[in-house]
Amino acid sequence: MTVSYRAGERIVACGERGGCMFVVQAGRVRLSRPAESPGAQATELAVLEKGDFFGESAILDGHPYRADAEALSACDVVEISAATLQRMLTANPEIAVRLLRKLSQRIERLESNVVVTRVASPEPIQPPEPETVRPATPPAAATPAVAKGPRLEAEDGSVRFPLSGDEVLLGRYDPVTEIQPEIDLSDLDVKRSVSRRHARLTKRKGVWYLSEEVGALNGTFVNGVKLLAGRGAPISDGDTLSLGMVRVVYRAQ
Repeated sequence: MTVSYRAGERIVACGERGGCMFVVQAGRVRLSRPAESPGAQATELAVLEKGDFFGESAILDGHPYRADAEALSACDVVEISAATLQRMLTANPEIAVRLLRKLSQRIERLESNVVVTRVASPEPIQPPEPETVRPATPPAAATPAVAKGPRLEAEDGSVRFPLSGDEVLLGRYDPVTEIQPEIDLSDLDVKRSVSRRHARLTKRKGVWYLSEEVGALNGTFVNGVKLLAGRGAPISDGDTLSLGMVRVVYRAQ
């Protein structure tokens, strides 16, 4: 069932029990933690857009919702009960993949915490260091593509994405799983046709190979030829890469 909300309208409250998870179909939704004391500010957790989901714990383990969800703009939200979850996953397999990734991240964090608490140390336990997040190559502002070296460029040459290392993830920032691709195509993808984790460039023996990520929608193409699932395709200087409706050109030098 799809429900429309006005900007500022509450969707669910932290601590509320319910039998649905939610998928944002249009508009933007803000997740936040309520203020812990009078006069304090609520803590913003994420701003969700089309395709993002929240509240899955309500149907997976019966827990209350862990955050307030508020319509940041006029939005349409699909309410999914346990009975209809299977049908939704069949219609949009990327939801299943991203849900698994999010749950996997939670398990990894829990396992890390268990290991830390079990390590005996004669010294006082120090607070954990803040997690460092490797900054991704920003979705570059419109600047002339004058850089040298391997890179991807917008077709009009206005934006460039330098390629470094041996592996580069292409997609869009995911506020749900907090995955930041090295190349964020959000600014070029006005129609949101690129999946959060859409494709990957891997360098082998000096050659870059493009492969599609599991669960990516809307296709990945090299010079108009669709990539086969599970297979990487070598790319050469001047090749056009299409991810959904976004097209970029590979430049070797």
